[in-house]
Amino acid sequence: MKKVLLAMSGGVDSGVSAHLLKDKGFLVEGVTLVFHSDIETARCNLKICCSSNDVEDARELCNSLGIKHRVIHMEKEFERKIVQPFLDLYYLGITPNPCGWCNRFLKIGFLVDYAIENGFDYLATGHYARQKDGFLYRGLDRDKDQTYFLSMVKKHHIEKLYFPLGELTKEKVREIARERGLNVAEKKESQELCFTGGKKPGEFAAGKIPLKAGMIKHINGAILGYHKGLAYYTIGQRKGLGISWKNPLYVVKLDFKTNTVFVGEKEYLKKTRVKVRNFNLIGEFKGKLSASIRYNQKPQILANVENIRENEYMFEFENPVRGVAPGQLLVCFSDNDMVVGGGIIEG
Repeated sequence: MKKVLLAMSGGVDSGVSAHLLKDKGFLVEGVTLVFHSDIETARCNLKICCSSNDVEDARELCNSLGIKHRVIHMEKEFERKIVQPFLDLYYLGITPNPCGWCNRFLKIGFLVDYAIENGFDYLATGHYARQKDGFLYRGLDRDKDQTYFLSMVKKHHIEKLYFPLGELTKEKVREIARERGLNVAEKKESQELCFTGGKKPGEFAAGKIPLKAGMIKHINGAILGYHKGLAYYTIGQRKGLGISWKNPLYVVKLDFKTNTVFVGEKEYLKKTRVKVRNFNLIGEFKGKLSASIRYNQKPQILANVENIRENEYMFEFENPVRGVAPGQLLVCFSDNDMVVGGGIIEG
């Protein structure tokens, strides 16, 4: 009998995953990572993942199924590997994607290693994704597909993953939960970044890092006003700029060296070529390729992919894409839904 360690958030996805794994005859144990203290959870009064509240929900689910439940506290590791790098990048005017890195290092990376070291054959999660023959594929529910955030997971870790919900829709998962009488059947999903306390990422970062006022310039060089710190601005932002112009303006560039926010009309947001570093190659460049530059964006067709140097690529889109933000992830897909890999957008 295969042994599976199931990452449990205490929500409907992990609850249904536990039932489905038991139905398939796996020997299942649950594990919950804790990234946030009781004080942090109470302060923000929100549904956030990996909190002590999740531990209680996960424990109750495990008890109802008669399976063991483990709890691992990783508050210090989360602060060091996720939160502090997030703040460091915001200080440089870069908008990072902490969820991708959290999966690489902690939620998937750490837990796969932990599972194998403790005699388990697989780590299972409630992600809407699929794993076949060691390759990562998009989940069948396109609205819930989570491979964007899994694209930075190391190849040898992906080979040990099992996704019980990969062939299901969210609606079907909730239906199964109701049929099984799970009290988390209608539990809401966490929508915010789990460590910002309900604040917008830039607002959270601004309260943690030193900020310096600077100029807001049109991309043509005209000085239009002044900003209160780069952390308050993101690529594509239109509201809250505090400037007036004959046409609607958007943030098109954040320049740390000159501490300048550059703005321009909508057409200045468009790019056909996007440079990516630290590309995590986990699939194969074959067939008709496409890529997404943000979560839930329909993959856009690529015209060409050039390997500049090791782990660094230039992706050329058939049609311009808008709002390319340095620090976010570009994720590449093949035409059979395989995830080719993901990397950090440089520009």
